[in-house]
Amino acid sequence: MIPGIFHFIFGMSPDFGGKPFSLVHYLAIRSAIDVNQPKTVFFHYQYEPKGEWWNKIKPFLTLNQIEAPQSIFGNRLYHVAHQSDVVRLQMLQKHGGIYLDLDTICVRPLSPFLNASFVIGQQFKPKYVFYDHHLLRILTGLRRMNAEAFTGAKVEGLCNAVMLSEPDSEFVNRWLDSYHSFRSKGRDQYWGEHSVFLPQRLADENPGLLTIAGPYAFHYPVYNRLGMTYLFKKKRYFSKAYVHHLWESHSWDQYLQHLTPEKIKSEDTTYNLLARRFLD
Repeated sequence: MIPGIFHFIFGMSPDFGGKPFSLVHYLAIRSAIDVNQPKTVFFHYQYEPKGEWWNKIKPFLTLNQIEAPQSIFGNRLYHVAHQSDVVRLQMLQKHGGIYLDLDTICVRPLSPFLNASFVIGQQFKPKYVFYDHHLLRILTGLRRMNAEAFTGAKVEGLCNAVMLSEPDSEFVNRWLDSYHSFRSKGRDQYWGEHSVFLPQRLADENPGLLTIAGPYAFHYPVYNRLGMTYLFKKKRYFSKAYVHHLWESHSWDQYLQHLTPEKIKSEDTTYNLLARRFLD
């Protein structure tokens, strides 16, 4: 059984990857707490954040300062994202519980998944990651159509931004062991190999070791311009969602870094309508 423990990871580098702890990160943790009522919320970090939103959420957290791993099985971890990938698996192996990226927002309790040994969600690969702006205006103007009609999406793998695990689960153990073959040197052709594609292969080889949630549970809308529009400009309800993944690498510059309480309260968008309930 998966314990009621949450894990978040931040601050693997002193500059926080150019994305300081912000309102969106506060809301990720606050929504997880309010929606799921966990026993413990671990915050794993090397460099502690600062600022208003960190000060507001810090009292609710169990802080665990770590040293970001520089290698695994002799293979160097060049990028902070890959360091975080390893840490999240190690913490799930040790404690069990629920791991969430800090670019998420919880919609419904994750309790239906807690009787499994390991849970991870499918990730769509949209046909078009970037839409022509004129085409986007045309597509989003067709009221009877929905986002699925335009993505041309197929499942590309299993995304490690949301994971649930019992302690020492066999799937996590095998996933960590697979890092013997880790070979990415950063944002290269192997960038997502161990975070998206390899867990899919492990799942195909060992279907009895995990529960796979469909792509609409954790990782929808998808990470193209239309997906960003449905999250941050339009107002939609996604009935199958437990968590929305906000795809920070695609949404930070245009949306996430500009969020304020005033915008969330005054602009009716999918994300803002969900986030309002978690603002004091």
